[in-house]
Amino acid sequence: MEIPNPPPFVTLPSELIHHILSFLSLRDLLSLGLVNHALHEHSLEDTLYQPFVQFHVPGTTLTKPSASNWRELLKTHHPYWFISRNKIWFADSLHTGKVLIARYDPRINAIEAYALVAERRQPALTTWAWNPDAVVHTFSPRIQLDLNAPVVRLDPTAYGNATGFGIRQVQKEIPMSLYGDPPRASAGLYSRLMLTRPWPEEITDESTAIWPPLILPSSSRTINSSATQFRDENYRPSRLSELSTTTFRVRKWMEFSSRPHGISMRVGEDITTWATLPEECYTPTAQKPWQGIWCGDYASHGCEFLAIIQPDDPKPLPERAEWAMRARERQGSVSSSDSWSTAPTDAIEEQEAVHTPDVETSLADSVATLQATTPNERSPSPIPSLTEDDSAYSGRIEAIKLTGDPNIPRGEYTFIAPDIGPNGLVRVATEDMFKGARIVRSVGHIAARGFRDNDFIASQLILISHNRLAQYWETFGHVSFYERVDVDALIKVS
Repeated sequence: MEIPNPPPFVTLPSELIHHILSFLSLRDLLSLGLVNHALHEHSLEDTLYQPFVQFHVPGTTLTKPSASNWRELLKTHHPYWFISRNKIWFADSLHTGKVLIARYDPRINAIEAYALVAERRQPALTTWAWNPDAVVHTFSPRIQLDLNAPVVRLDPTAYGNATGFGIRQVQKEIPMSLYGDPPRASAGLYSRLMLTRPWPEEITDESTAIWPPLILPSSSRTINSSATQFRDENYRPSRLSELSTTTFRVRKWMEFSSRPHGISMRVGEDITTWATLPEECYTPTAQKPWQGIWCGDYASHGCEFLAIIQPDDPKPLPERAEWAMRARERQGSVSSSDSWSTAPTDAIEEQEAVHTPDVETSLADSVATLQATTPNERSPSPIPSLTEDDSAYSGRIEAIKLTGDPNIPRGEYTFIAPDIGPNGLVRVATEDMFKGARIVRSVGHIAARGFRDNDFIASQLILISHNRLAQYWETFGHVSFYERVDVDALIKVS
């Protein structure tokens, strides 16, 4: 019998074939392996899979796995690698939220995510020469991961037999061991991870219960309200093509057992939906140097985390923010209403604690007094014109809370500087505290407890450096500070 000639491609030297295959996507590489026996053997070359694994582990250069090979390692955590690849995850937990930093730990072959926390430390009161009456406290937060227990841990034991590149059990809830080995099952604490599917954009509006909210950039969103506690299979992908790689869920509960009767009772079930941000939206560039994840000083509320974004095509300002900017132009520095609501100051917190309808008028009068005596936009130095070196000073800066408090919850604006260019410039500071910093017009978001009567008031954003900002809340005569979070330093496994 005449043996057919092999395809010319497979007659090439193996090194050249492998080099060509290195340009294929994972899907194409796996498909190529189904063509014939020769190409299947070439598709198994282990070095072809190292770039795919490394792509999902930013910030750390991996060495060859000791217990397996690159292909097996990639299969083990497929399709959950997106959790470590996206690094930053924030929760829809009511009011407060939470931020996770995700990473892959090669020492235990696990994808983990830990809560990002910050210690405010004891502040000191300082004097601002430009406005000695302003309340200015130092801010030097200690930012770290809470390594006591992960919020997410995915290791080979969690997946069971559901591993591989095919259509794995994407609807399965993955049990996570969060408290060591063996897990603390005896304490009745359980946690499972669920995959999600994107919610259709064409049926999404401001009233849709989705996460992340529309004011945060995202390539896809998912529903975060369910009458069945997300037990309905329609909430989860049925195939890999339906999988959202920008959201996931965690189901947590406690379980008590009655030993004499062998009856278990589940209580306190809680489901959290997590979302990530597109990396290009929080990565600083030469033209957008303030983009990033930041930690802010919110006085008695402690430290909170926010995303600072410099959008190319910003949405219209919220209506009350627009009113505050227009009122400022007409009357000087005033809020859009006589709101007494919160800014991040201890004094205002005390006002909230005693708020009743009977005292609202006196509190509004107190704000009016502050407005009358605070030096807002007096400029001790001429406003210089921008030069080519100042090209970064253009466009808008938006600060959106990733964590929140009872007044302004997670997923809401905390401040907006509509134009950091020449049209928004107030002055360049000459006083020692902020010397050389550009100060631009902005609006700050305030509200009473429960996010009631939310409003925007005039403020000034002080661009101290690319890693440090300050916000002068004119109405309250208070300065709060913000520090950049070094995300890349946190994802390194020490």
